[in-house]
Amino acid sequence: MAKNDDHRDLRSRIEQLKSDHQALKAQLIELRDRPYLSVEEQIEIRTLQKMKLMKKDSLAMLLSLGQGHA
Repeated sequence: MAKNDDHRDLRSRIEQLKSDHQALKAQLIELRDRPYLSVEEQIEIRTLQKMKLMKKDSLAMLLSLGQGHA
């Protein structure tokens, strides 16, 4: 039973990371579509890019863990 819960938890974390990654991607697209970016917005873009990359890396790690336990 615990193994089944672990798989559910892993799938839930993967889905949350995918959702977070997509939300960050949407925010980046919105900012990049603006004709002019303030200095704060340029910094926000860099921050969002880093966050998006961290989500992607975490997702890749969890996916590899999931494949190892399948």
